[in-house]
Amino acid sequence: MQVQNVGLSQNNYSQKHNPNFTAIKSVKCDGLYKKYPELANELVTAFKKNPTAMEFCKKYDVDVVFYAVKQMQDAVESSIHIFFDNISKSKARKFFDKVLGKNEDKVVIHAWGNEYSLPRSLEKSTANLVVNISPERKVGDRFCGGLLDSHINAVDKEMQRVLKIKAQKTQEKEAPLVNKKETEKDLQNATFKLKDSIDSLIKKGS
Repeated sequence: MQVQNVGLSQNNYSQKHNPNFTAIKSVKCDGLYKKYPELANELVTAFKKNPTAMEFCKKYDVDVVFYAVKQMQDAVESSIHIFFDNISKSKARKFFDKVLGKNEDKVVIHAWGNEYSLPRSLEKSTANLVVNISPERKVGDRFCGGLLDSHINAVDKEMQRVLKIKAQKTQEKEAPLVNKKETEKDLQNATFKLKDSIDSLIKKGS
């Protein structure tokens, strides 16, 4: 999985692809992670260890961006952005969304850090984001993690719901044509049988 530093813009995503056969088109680290690649690597590692995220990436084309930005004082906001190819949308809808600059097909989760210095805040926000990216697990008496999983599952479920509805509509539209073809076939078969019966009758009466 290649990690590159580029601007946080979806227009950049299609320009460079990983030279592999997975559905992960690109993985990029931006913002403060340009200066702290060791922290960015923690996020990449956490993402690779998440089975739900990996399965999602195998099903759909995705571009992943890890991003961190300074907030008020030395607070930091870290985030992961997963832009995916929404296969439930028509090509026309995708085209118009692109023209209008709409970018709704993504999964985004955030984490924050607010310590006494920018580097420590980034370490904290990164650690919190690692937890959010990781699968849910029990630590002591409480559960943590699972936030990314819940977002991905919700997105996947919605796409499958729309695809199911479209498939049902297509089947309903095709049903009359299928019935018509079956009726024509039945008529053709019955006509052949009638001809055979008539020929047999004529032959027998000769």
